[in-house]
Amino acid sequence: MDIRDKLNSEFSKQNSCNESADNAISDRYVNIAEGYAEVENVLAVLSDLHTNRSYVAHGKFSNIIDLDSKRCSGFVPSIWEDDIFKAINPEDLEMKMLNELLFFHYINKLPKSRRFNQCLIQKIRMRSKNGEWVDTVHRLYYIPAKDGKTVRFALCLYGGMNYGLNSESVVMDTLTGHIMELTPDIGVKILSHQETAVLKLIDEGNRSKGIADILGISLHTVSRHRQNIIAKLKVRNSAEACKVARNIGIL
Repeated sequence: MDIRDKLNSEFSKQNSCNESADNAISDRYVNIAEGYAEVENVLAVLSDLHTNRSYVAHGKFSNIIDLDSKRCSGFVPSIWEDDIFKAINPEDLEMKMLNELLFFHYINKLPKSRRFNQCLIQKIRMRSKNGEWVDTVHRLYYIPAKDGKTVRFALCLYGGMNYGLNSESVVMDTLTGHIMELTPDIGVKILSHQETAVLKLIDEGNRSKGIADILGISLHTVSRHRQNIIAKLKVRNSAEACKVARNIGIL
């Protein structure tokens, strides 16, 4: 299971609130995306997780990027803007997806009052029309559904604005202005302290009985931790869990 599949799995749960498609709400955020594109010159993508479609609005930044704006414009039948992804450096695209998964887990750990005050800001490279890599700032906002808890929209902004970032990816609280580096410490919060300890021992090649002896816990507890790890990381087995955990900095 790749990172996109994991994000799809997480997003599909957002439909559990059974919010009906509200055209007035959709139109409101489409207007917001168009406003960002016009005022900040960014390429704006508004993805509706409930209807599985996106709205793409082009600012002047789109003229720089190797992108067919006529083909990828207005409403598109997916929340994944593949035509835009093709213009992103492949290494940066993989990291972008991992950061988005990490960010999604992070906001869901926050109290409801703070959950949607957060913005993920990261540096990526996009291919220009002359084939050179352009330093780009990508911003991601998750927008709540009517219940105020689950995510209805994801708003992505791609532009050349320089925020003076000291790291490749940060989380900013848009209410307080507080900026926090998106580090492996955030990823650790996905798993409990003991689940992380169990996963590290699995990664080192230890079997369940050995893990139980090392940590001084029962075999049943080790088995329960294994099941929790696989469920939380949305993988099929322990080997995949170790791979994903290394990618997002838990190991």
